[in-house]
Amino acid sequence: MHRQIDWKNIKWSLAVLALGGVLFGCAGNSVGTGTTGTTSTTSTTGGLFSDVAGVNLSDTPASLQYVFLTGAGRAGDTKTILARNLIVSDLFGTESSGLTPKNLTLTSYESHILATNAGLMNSQSRVFNKLILDVKNYTQTDSSGTASFNAINNIPDELTSSIRIFRGRHVQVPLYLDPDTFITETVNVGGSDVTQAKFDFDWFNVINKIEGDSVSVRSFLSDYVCYDVSAMDPGVLPSLSDGSGTATRIFFSGDGFALGNGNILAGGAPFELILQQGQGASVVGRHSSSSIPGSPNPQYTYTTIGVDPSDVTSTDPALARKITNFSGKFQFHFSQNLNSLTGKIDDLGYFKNVHSFEAMSFPTSLDDERQQVVMISETVSTNGNGTKSATITGIMWGYLDLATKVVRVYPIANITDPNALQNRNGEVEGSLGTLFTSTGAVTLSPQQMRYAEFTFTTPPAGFPATGKIVVLRR
Repeated sequence: MHRQIDWKNIKWSLAVLALGGVLFGCAGNSVGTGTTGTTSTTSTTGGLFSDVAGVNLSDTPASLQYVFLTGAGRAGDTKTILARNLIVSDLFGTESSGLTPKNLTLTSYESHILATNAGLMNSQSRVFNKLILDVKNYTQTDSSGTASFNAINNIPDELTSSIRIFRGRHVQVPLYLDPDTFITETVNVGGSDVTQAKFDFDWFNVINKIEGDSVSVRSFLSDYVCYDVSAMDPGVLPSLSDGSGTATRIFFSGDGFALGNGNILAGGAPFELILQQGQGASVVGRHSSSSIPGSPNPQYTYTTIGVDPSDVTSTDPALARKITNFSGKFQFHFSQNLNSLTGKIDDLGYFKNVHSFEAMSFPTSLDDERQQVVMISETVSTNGNGTKSATITGIMWGYLDLATKVVRVYPIANITDPNALQNRNGEVEGSLGTLFTSTGAVTLSPQQMRYAEFTFTTPPAGFPATGKIVVLRR
């Protein structure tokens, strides 16, 4: 019985969810770091973007998190490794995670994160194409006793990777390791048989590399923008598959989207990550707030949870033992707080200076011509303490393609439908006009773009026929 979505499918769906191949066809990719100039240096007036939200990303290095996902139960055996100092590299140089060791039990389903910050070297985004897996020890305990090895054969000097980071964003790098990734073998040394430890590179690729892919390890954007849609008519919103009801929050990262509802202050609330295959292949979890809203800096997090495949006591996924797959952070699209320490109003959301209509796009981990897009109508009001609130009254989701200059959006209710893009129910197509950099210069570069003009011949109900899209990018 298949009770759990394969981890490789989860990883792949997270990493390429927004590629939009079935939506846009096979347009060419202009993937790159985007350090070059624009096609024109003609600046626009300062008021050109006054009717568009501003991006509220910190000007800090990217958060790079290596997620070790272990497990494949083997009764009576225990296999562990000591991993440390993961290093990624590109043409600019290397970034090291430091020497913090992680003891990983390969025979137990666990999730461990080794986090570091990585600089962008003046790039719009930076992609690391090589990763060094530094394992210092392998220990195996079975009926024959315990054997420990400080030398491990066959570990590649570099694993091919595609790990792209963006300034102010969070990225996770899943590394799947099970008991068959590290094995022992008997070799003849000087006429004597000696047992040695070995890294099975072929098996590592089986459980990490996607069929047909050119790299062994891929990353995905793990921080989400949350849109609170609780004020909208429940009849136009999607529902969670766990039976908890209609989504009151919808999340977008560029690489994926998710649904949530419930009270995030009371021990957390349901969270459902939607994969390429639709709601039939979703991953459930919880999302919560670690502090009460109104505090200087409330923290919002999510955790995805899967069925532990080693639990054979129940055939019902709802009753089976659960394991943690991934965890990350989210923040609302717009949120202000009166800071009791400074007396100033702080912008906490991913966007600021919002208006009654906003269109936002999200680069993917490919950082090419295709991006997720969200369009919302909202009522912006001023509270008694001077802070502002934005109540969403309408929302649509979709994709834009800078190669074909097309934007397509869909009713939010069909976001859980695996055939939504093929069926194109409720699709509204528009065209993209001029693309702008942060300074107002005209550009054709997806990496340099910060704003884009759009036009709908027949706009979605409640949305304007023309406007601008702001890119979630520092």
